[in-house]
Amino acid sequence: MRAKGLVVAMDGPAGTGKTSVGKAVAAQLGYSFLSTGEMYRALAYKVFAKNIVPEDHDAVLAAAHALRFTFVRQPDASLKMFVDGEFLGAKLRLEEVGNVASRVSTNAEARRVLTEKMREVGQEGGVVMEGRDVGTVVFPDAEVKIYLDASAKERANRRVKQLQEAGEHPDYNEVLRLIEERDYRDSHRAASPLKPAQDAAVIDTSELTMQQVIDAVLEKIKRYDS
Repeated sequence: MRAKGLVVAMDGPAGTGKTSVGKAVAAQLGYSFLSTGEMYRALAYKVFAKNIVPEDHDAVLAAAHALRFTFVRQPDASLKMFVDGEFLGAKLRLEEVGNVASRVSTNAEARRVLTEKMREVGQEGGVVMEGRDVGTVVFPDAEVKIYLDASAKERANRRVKQLQEAGEHPDYNEVLRLIEERDYRDSHRAASPLKPAQDAAVIDTSELTMQQVIDAVLEKIKRYDS
């Protein structure tokens, strides 16, 4: 057992509910929750703000080395991330930053640097960490590994509903196309491709409510503890 508890690695493609489920599970366990994608977006923001070309391998690597992360646990279990002392907040959600994030994430050496920073956050345990390669690369020794999945069509439906609730009018076919493109890019990249760890519990969330997914994850954790 680690000093603060277990490492729960939660991976899967976008739109499977990893963030909502991860936060709820962490809150019930008294753990912290970290989305590793936020750290990649932080790198992307710095690259974007400094006008670095995302394909400039050495400049992106230098930016990754220079990042300094600090985290403060919030009442909802999430870790509020400060980058070089600054809370970036909505800046990480900029469309331009998202575009850069998918490009810099193919930089294998920069990924290794961020992976080490992620391990520093979670090495003592007591954390639910979600992403795309937590169970396979960041914490291959995680005590519990979960892989949430859902069909691309179901994930597109969820994204469309989310955007509609925000007052937008998305095109379902375009949303589906972008999801399928991202799935292909994530699963076929040379550095840390998206795939379930061999010892991960795979949960298909397509036909499940969020509470059912949370219960399923907690059951897997309970089995490890018992």
